[in-house]
Amino acid sequence: MREKLPRIESVSAQDGLRLALQFADGWMMTVDLSRFIADFPSLSPLVDPVLFAQVSIEEWGSGVTWDSEGPLSIAAITLYRLAAEQSGDDAKRFDAWMARHGFSASKAAAALGMTRRSIISYRTGSRPIPKVVGLACKGWEAEQH
Repeated sequence: MREKLPRIESVSAQDGLRLALQFADGWMMTVDLSRFIADFPSLSPLVDPVLFAQVSIEEWGSGVTWDSEGPLSIAAITLYRLAAEQSGDDAKRFDAWMARHGFSASKAAAALGMTRRSIISYRTGSRPIPKVVGLACKGWEAEQH
């Protein structure tokens, strides 16, 4: 799992249920929430563009909210994971895969039959992620379902 939880520094609503986010680590990304909102009926009021435009940051940057941290809120860790999954950055997508499954570097290494050092290198982007590792991640998920 990540050493530090991500924090949101700025957010603005975009057309098409998208949020432009800047995280405290300096990473900026626009995240498409249309599928996420469709998957969670409790978030369905957010399809109203007037309401969606009223997004604000929760206290301490721990997420975004549309109703003062009520049920219409999404945690920063979830937004970071969604952003990573939607990015073209392999290291961020690998980090999101680890976060989705609650893996530490050691647990990911055990799941994939690799060394902890390799996992850390892939996660930080210091080494490119081989195609076979990406396929192993997909295979591991398929095996778990």
